[in-house]
Amino acid sequence: LYYPKIKDYLNFENVRKFIGGNKILSSLLFILLQIMQVVIFMIPGDVINAAGGFMFNIILGSILSFIGVILGSIIVFYISRFFGYNFVNRFIKKEKLDKFVNFFESNTGFVSLFIICNLPFVPKDILMYCAGLTPLKAKKTLPVYCLSRLPGIIIWVSMGANLYSKSVVGIILTLCILLLFLLSVVLIKKKIDGRRIIVVKPSTK
Repeated sequence: LYYPKIKDYLNFENVRKFIGGNKILSSLLFILLQIMQVVIFMIPGDVINAAGGFMFNIILGSILSFIGVILGSIIVFYISRFFGYNFVNRFIKKEKLDKFVNFFESNTGFVSLFIICNLPFVPKDILMYCAGLTPLKAKKTLPVYCLSRLPGIIIWVSMGANLYSKSVVGIILTLCILLLFLLSVVLIKKKIDGRRIIVVKPSTK
């Protein structure tokens, strides 16, 4: 009964027309979507970033995605810091939680942070829940995390924008950049894996 109306409403051209006529509202809704994606870390962020490029464009989509990631990361960091280890442990298994907390306490934590933030389809936002459990200060951790997310955001937003414009050249170019970037990330990861030393054990409070 309702399928024709729903199909028409979800038509991508209609979505773009709505966005064109309601830029402020659409931008705010997309930022809210990004915040939700960070807080509910099971939602794949790369897909949301690509949707930003599809709905807006490369520049605006990247800016809105980045703003949403920043705000969401701040919220998650302080949720974790306020409620503590036992709260976070309810939805993140202890083994994984301890692993990531130790990761922040290692001598290569921030370099590894950049690597994880740019691996595709990895639940990156789980890291901020873990970072909130460490003694690390927000003013040091959050800028590094958010800047680490920026390259991946731009690449996936570009992919979405090129898919919308049906630019074969743009899609191929973006894929090549993504593959080269991932190759660089993997090589850096291999280089630092042997250098990681844990200096502080995670708190269980």
